[in-house]
Amino acid sequence: MSSALPSIKGSYFDGQTSGKKDVWLYYKENGLLGFTDTNITETPFASVQISSRIGNTPRFINFPDGAQFETNDNDAIDVMVKTFNSSLFQGLIHKLESAKTFVIATTIGLVVFGWLFVQYGLPYTSKKIAERLPDKASHYLGQGVLDILDKQWFSKTKLSDEKQQVLQSLFQELKTNIEGSNNYKLVFRTGGDIGANAFALPDGTIVMTDELINLTDDNLDIASIMLHEIGHLKQRHSLRATIQKSGLAIFIVAITGDVSTSSSVITAIPYVLIESGFSQDMETEADSFALDYMLSHQINPEHFAIMMEKLIASFSDKYIDCIEQTEEKSTVLECIELAVEHNRATTTKPSKNLLDYFSTHPSSEERIERFKSIAKH
Repeated sequence: MSSALPSIKGSYFDGQTSGKKDVWLYYKENGLLGFTDTNITETPFASVQISSRIGNTPRFINFPDGAQFETNDNDAIDVMVKTFNSSLFQGLIHKLESAKTFVIATTIGLVVFGWLFVQYGLPYTSKKIAERLPDKASHYLGQGVLDILDKQWFSKTKLSDEKQQVLQSLFQELKTNIEGSNNYKLVFRTGGDIGANAFALPDGTIVMTDELINLTDDNLDIASIMLHEIGHLKQRHSLRATIQKSGLAIFIVAITGDVSTSSSVITAIPYVLIESGFSQDMETEADSFALDYMLSHQINPEHFAIMMEKLIASFSDKYIDCIEQTEEKSTVLECIELAVEHNRATTTKPSKNLLDYFSTHPSSEERIERFKSIAKH
């Protein structure tokens, strides 16, 4: 090692073989780098690439010919870099990494920003985008969703042709008073594990399960749920939810770089839709649409409150235990009435199925009371 020149101890890799050689790297005032006791040609500092300092990890100097120099003497590398490059950014990563307070504050800030963006930014953005997209966009995004649901959860309806015709006529009658509802359609499915439920899909399809229809013998009860789901369609809630989930996937990729996790979010969108994964504001908007329609067309709002109580009760242990004894229509109605009365008489909350209709909804009691209080006036 030359005593006249500043030198750095490390290992040299020629880039051609796997072997390494312990050497001293020296540098001259004219910017040339070389190695002592070797025949390696000196290289200009400007032509090499030096890895950033991160903690006390080894540093690497990459040469144009593919060779590499590795050293643990970070301080000596910093001195050399400062000698030839006085950039204010040199060593910044190391300084930030060493500043624990800054790192902690940055982490907290990132978490807070992420929460605010997911909680408020995504819903607001998705709403604005959905409002500006043409109707064709909803139909495009909704294509194939029902097919996926049929393969995974639903089966063919068991409702009689006569019952289906009556409900379809009721649906068409409701639509005649609703602008922009021409493309809305109603389909029936047996829900199976999903149970009594109704869903509004992005393409304008409303799915109602047999289990929901069988909870009542009053078609106006069913009409109130139809209006609620139409409210979701009018406000483009399914489209907004889809955009929101897709935006979440993009956000995950931007933050973590994990494409696999974001992909799972997107593929779960059909599940989210049947789970009625709408926000509290969306549910309130759909409720308000149904309520306004019922008041303006002389339909007693209590029908919605009654149906809500029955929907809640349909997931209770009381109803499930009763219904397992028979599948006769008359007994189904008896079981649901029994479960409703039981829920009214006890403060114990009914058990929830994994796909409980109310898992992501606002307080069911508040919604019921809202419709009942208006019905009394």
